[in-house]
Amino acid sequence: MASPATAAINCPNFPTMRLPALLVALAAPLLADDFADSPDFVHAMDIRSEKIDGFPVVLQHGRIRPDFADRAPNPHRERQSLDGPWHFRFDPDNAGLGEKWATRDSLTGWTEVSVPHCWDTMDGGRFWDWSDRGPTNPPFYDGVAWYRRDFVTSAAPGKARRLEFLGVPHRVGIFLNGQRIARHEGGGQPFSIDVSDTLREGTNTLALRIVRLPNYREKPDGGGFDEIDYVHTRHPKAPDNWPYAGIPRSVSLLTEDPAAIRKVQLRPHGDRLQAAVCLSNPGPRTRSVTITLESPATEAIAPRPVTLNPGTKRVLRFDAKLKPDAARWSPGSPALHTLTVTAAEDGQTFDTLRADFGLRGFRIDGSRFLLDDRPVFLKGVAFYEESRSRGNALTASDHEALFGMAREAGANFVRLHVAERHPLTYELANRLGFLLCAEWGGFWYREKAMEAQTRDDRSVYRSLARCALWDLANHPSVVIWGIHNECHQFCPEYESFVKAGHALVDDHDWQQRPVTWAAWHPHQGEPCFEHADAVGFNEYRGAMDPFELLDPDLRRAAAENPGKPLLILENGGWSRRGDRGPKDRKGSEDWQADLLRRQHEVLAGHVPPLAGYTYWLLVDYRSRKPYTGNRDSDGWSRMGLYDEFGQPKLVRDVFRGLDW
Repeated sequence: MASPATAAINCPNFPTMRLPALLVALAAPLLADDFADSPDFVHAMDIRSEKIDGFPVVLQHGRIRPDFADRAPNPHRERQSLDGPWHFRFDPDNAGLGEKWATRDSLTGWTEVSVPHCWDTMDGGRFWDWSDRGPTNPPFYDGVAWYRRDFVTSAAPGKARRLEFLGVPHRVGIFLNGQRIARHEGGGQPFSIDVSDTLREGTNTLALRIVRLPNYREKPDGGGFDEIDYVHTRHPKAPDNWPYAGIPRSVSLLTEDPAAIRKVQLRPHGDRLQAAVCLSNPGPRTRSVTITLESPATEAIAPRPVTLNPGTKRVLRFDAKLKPDAARWSPGSPALHTLTVTAAEDGQTFDTLRADFGLRGFRIDGSRFLLDDRPVFLKGVAFYEESRSRGNALTASDHEALFGMAREAGANFVRLHVAERHPLTYELANRLGFLLCAEWGGFWYREKAMEAQTRDDRSVYRSLARCALWDLANHPSVVIWGIHNECHQFCPEYESFVKAGHALVDDHDWQQRPVTWAAWHPHQGEPCFEHADAVGFNEYRGAMDPFELLDPDLRRAAAENPGKPLLILENGGWSRRGDRGPKDRKGSEDWQADLLRRQHEVLAGHVPPLAGYTYWLLVDYRSRKPYTGNRDSDGWSRMGLYDEFGQPKLVRDVFRGLDW
């Protein structure tokens, strides 16, 4: 593993970048952290937790992290979309800062694109061609790129203004009118930046400088590539997916009252609905506010007055009785209810916020999962947020198509692997009745990475965890948290790491959902399942390991973890659709389908304690691992029930027919 000092020099070792330009970039104070394997960049996000009025609240840039789910028209909040035409430019020499690309008038050398946008899918991309890692082959370009657009605003006296990004992968510096206003690191989590003091009346220029770190460097002899090991980044090792880059989700400018409602957290509990309304007043004057809650699912809720002094943050707690006929939420009948929070001053409403919720119980009873006290088997699939033609810049129809395939395959459960997803993903799962394993990170961490992520309270792992636990708390579809995937379970750092992940859930999830993780192996090393609520692991016997070890694996996992449910979070094989052949020819459709049949024959005999099964993967996905780096693969890993065009393979029908 490279040391942090070595990684800081090796990270930007792009074949297309001239060494003198690179050394200048690393020497400049503004650029040093952008490429270094250090926590400085994620610390700039300033994501923290603080108890306010006894309730755990997540802060970012000193402000309560706002709600990102309620995007319905609101007469008290003006939302100006910044989607659509932007200008884009690769910056392989890191010239953009010195040449003031964030503000200069000339757009020579820039290309017009439409945001949401993924630079990997731009013209000329060759997902198989590792030999060209520069701007002429966008999927393999690692380094700096810029997005920029102008927009016009009018004066808004007495209002607050903030930029809202639903997700920008990797490292990004945000510039408004030439001033860097924020830095951000991550993948799927939305974020918001107050620009009340930076925005100007008339034309404004917004620019994003995005850095994608490489996960590989060329061998000294030119004979292939070596992985780069990091410590402080989201992906310390090259992940088995495609690290798409760009601005793949919507960007907006919001104009609202400075004391707008930031968030409402909900907890259905028995015949009660508990609510925590999060408020703040960054403005200069004291506000005397009345908060009102209304929902067709509850009896009347008494309004509450609150005084918000300048600079204060408050959390008001409410407890309402649910109506006896309020419909319950389940996969077969996903009834949703809405709570509307209203803020008024002197009898005049100045803000509203809506939150959808579902009434359901989900808990562990011995070795079973119970949904509203009835046993439920989690028959699941996993999928990435990915489109063949748009990369990770999915449309609403793309999101709907993924769930449509999951429904067609007969799944009731979806594992959302190691990243917070687009807010629409969770909303669709709520409406369509899917149970979710929600995750945020922890992909293939090794010793140094686990130690750093555990020790540093503002590490990227802990920061993304706080975001996900805060953002996703109200979704009835989210029934279990997954806190890592295949981290190194053969070292003493591992136990502290999984304990820290579980503690984050304990500290932030008001509903106290159960915790699991995708262990690399069910019993080798020290998987530390004594700290898990459900024993989750990945299992590839028959595909990558001898099939005859599958039954002993399950027997040993059950014996070593008595009284806990077992949950397989990855299992499967691979084939290219249309490649028919003998069942014993690995890689044919017939082999993949037969392998699942044989695995199910074994696994069904372990129900319970086996309480859930996840097929890896719903749809073929792109991977930047070397095994896909050929013209025939074109970057695709062929492990899906469906191919990249959404066409089913033989294994889809086998999966659909599985009876657990």
